[in-house]
Amino acid sequence: MSDRLPTLRDGDHLPSTEFQPTPPAEEVWAEPVEESGSGGGGFSPKRLLLALRRFWWLVVLAGGVGLAGGIYSTTLVEPQYSASGTIWLEQTSQAEEAQGPIQTAELFQGYAWQELLRTGRVLDSVVVAEQLYIDARREDRPDMTGLFLAEQSQFGGYVLTVDEAGENFTLATDQGVEVDRGSVGEPVGQEVGIRWRPGAEILTPGRVLRFTLLSPRWVTGQLQARIQSRMDQEGNVLFMELQGPDPAEVTNTVNAVLGRFELVAADLKRLALDERTEALREQLDRAQAEVDSAEYALESFKVRTITLPGENDRAAPVVPGVAETRDPVYSNFFGMQIQASDIERDRQRILEVLNDQTGDVPVTQLELIPSVQGSSELTGVFQEYNTRQANYRALRERYTDQHTLVQNEAQAIATMEEQTIPRLLTNLANALAIRSNELDTRIAGASRELQAIPARTIQEARLQRTFDIASNQYREVRQRYERARLAAASSVSDVRILDYAVVPQFPVDDPRAPLALMIFGACLGLGALGAVLLDRTDDRFRYPEDVSVGLGLEILGTIPRVSQKAGANFEVQEAFRELRLRLMYAHGSAGPLMVAISSPGPEEGKTFISSNLALSFAETGRRTLLIDADTRRGDLHHILGVDRKPGLVDYLSGGRAEGLIQKTEYPNLHVLASGTRLARAPELLTGAQIQRLLARLRSHYEVIIVDTPPMAAGADAFQLGLLTGAMAIVFRAGASDKALVEAKLQSLGDVPLRILGGVLNDLSAKVIRSYGYHSAYYLPGYEAEDEEFDVEADESPRALPANAGAAD
Repeated sequence: MSDRLPTLRDGDHLPSTEFQPTPPAEEVWAEPVEESGSGGGGFSPKRLLLALRRFWWLVVLAGGVGLAGGIYSTTLVEPQYSASGTIWLEQTSQAEEAQGPIQTAELFQGYAWQELLRTGRVLDSVVVAEQLYIDARREDRPDMTGLFLAEQSQFGGYVLTVDEAGENFTLATDQGVEVDRGSVGEPVGQEVGIRWRPGAEILTPGRVLRFTLLSPRWVTGQLQARIQSRMDQEGNVLFMELQGPDPAEVTNTVNAVLGRFELVAADLKRLALDERTEALREQLDRAQAEVDSAEYALESFKVRTITLPGENDRAAPVVPGVAETRDPVYSNFFGMQIQASDIERDRQRILEVLNDQTGDVPVTQLELIPSVQGSSELTGVFQEYNTRQANYRALRERYTDQHTLVQNEAQAIATMEEQTIPRLLTNLANALAIRSNELDTRIAGASRELQAIPARTIQEARLQRTFDIASNQYREVRQRYERARLAAASSVSDVRILDYAVVPQFPVDDPRAPLALMIFGACLGLGALGAVLLDRTDDRFRYPEDVSVGLGLEILGTIPRVSQKAGANFEVQEAFRELRLRLMYAHGSAGPLMVAISSPGPEEGKTFISSNLALSFAETGRRTLLIDADTRRGDLHHILGVDRKPGLVDYLSGGRAEGLIQKTEYPNLHVLASGTRLARAPELLTGAQIQRLLARLRSHYEVIIVDTPPMAAGADAFQLGLLTGAMAIVFRAGASDKALVEAKLQSLGDVPLRILGGVLNDLSAKVIRSYGYHSAYYLPGYEAEDEEFDVEADESPRALPANAGAAD
């Protein structure tokens, strides 16, 4: 902004008023200024808005980059479609399953059905059948349906290029290594394990196909992670869901998984029934061998003793219809002999099993021992053992031996074989030994009475009992075997597909718009952050808070930017009137108002502020003196149209006082020009002569304004501030250097320089409106103007009516 005085006519003068003393303000002396940082001052929403408006180009640029990045990001992601299907799981009652050696209520538990859905036995075939190992552009996938993998395939990226004539092709890796070359119609990629013979309708002239062959097992792992499954509370319905970018592909994949799952479940059930039948057949063979052995032993004994006299040979004939009776002592002794013999035999068989450390526990043999059958605890353990064995075999069909479920089941079986079953058998053997000893004692007591009983009778009864037990065992196992064989022959799958997947029409998740908005918002935010950072790191004064908060100085006034349009500076005039009022209040009423006006650097408007402020005081009728103390580059004489010499320097260097004070065209405004340029002028400003001059001028003027050199020019400004007793600093928005002012104020140390405050010059209208200064509240069309008089009209004054002010 130019330091030119705006053209004001005499009619622009305010009415002269008496000077009203104001209460003295608290004097603020210059103190060392703390480092305020590169931002200078505090921060507020107003300043944020101004920073964004100031660096709008950066925000717009960042927003443009974010918009372009958001649009581009939509090509990198795809919407996700969801396809789902449902499966019915048949529940088998516990009573039906209890007839076989597998003692589970159903083929799998609820969680096992979901695990089966994700196994390689189900998904590997789906990956191969649906060719999910091919990663290519969606528009190229239909032309690659005939591509299959050989046993030794080389996975990776490939580029198939057809020449412009459409006769030959070249297959290379994505690194540019050629792996195959041939004519169109010949097999492609046999050397790398590809079985594909595309025709000329696919390998068109100049076509380039880019695709990637993935390991089917790796694709299976990815598919396992993508499949979502859950079951209803009853465990009868299994829900499956799969998401992907291609709606047709996810639908076909879900339906393929459902079909494969149904087949695998049927195969597993058939395998379980076959294993059950085989286990029962083994038990049936053992039971048959036991029956044959017992029957042979009984028959052989009878043949050997048929010619010998028996116990009943001397008995009298029994009358038909009358049951044969015996002595109770004989019957009890005979029963105890048989029971003791059976118990000892069972105990010996148990001890043989316990002493045999060469193999697994022969559960099937133990189940045929009568004493074991009579132990409810062992019977329950054997049922649990058989159940776990069946589950273990079924789990090994689905998982490897390292799987957690397989290892847990194997550990449980090992615990039963090594600890539970041996412990229970040992307890049973000890109990049988005790029982055998008791029977021996009872038999010895009754032996004297029954010594005449032939031993062959006891032996025959024991053999007959063994045969009866073996026969009963055989009949029971035979019935269970026949039921299991019939179930295996007419088995029905436990799995049925209720709902197949249909092609989805709308995506369930479309990240394109959120991603684009996120990128756009992030870039816009970065642009705004950059604008704020640039504003905070600005080393120039631009906002009122840079002075009030950054330096701790009071804002005496804000001068808006002067417009070059005629009659458009009404706000500037009002700003100087407000500055005049605040300066009077800040100075106080003691003596004439004498203040030095300076600025951090040149071309910041101190002379403009000094001259217009002096004119504003003069228009109030106060005798005002404007001193141009800028002895280096003072320019007030040009602005006010007076002579530069003689001036202040001439007087201080020993010149005469006549003609020193010059009048201006403005009433009540006098000027003391700078005078002759001298190299020792700065020393003259510190002498006693200027002190005496100012003391004499104080008695002649009500307002004395001293225009000093800039603060950056040296100590002249501060020396004059000490002489006048008060100082005001002019800051030009966007021009005054913060670091310079802070350094100058810190250099003062304890110098008692009274700084009344700062004046912000050349503020833009948007800053003034944002901070609510004068221009935001002045009404357009309500300016103070002179009335244009009609010379032919009667201009004689008239008295006001008595009630003229009543309406006010």
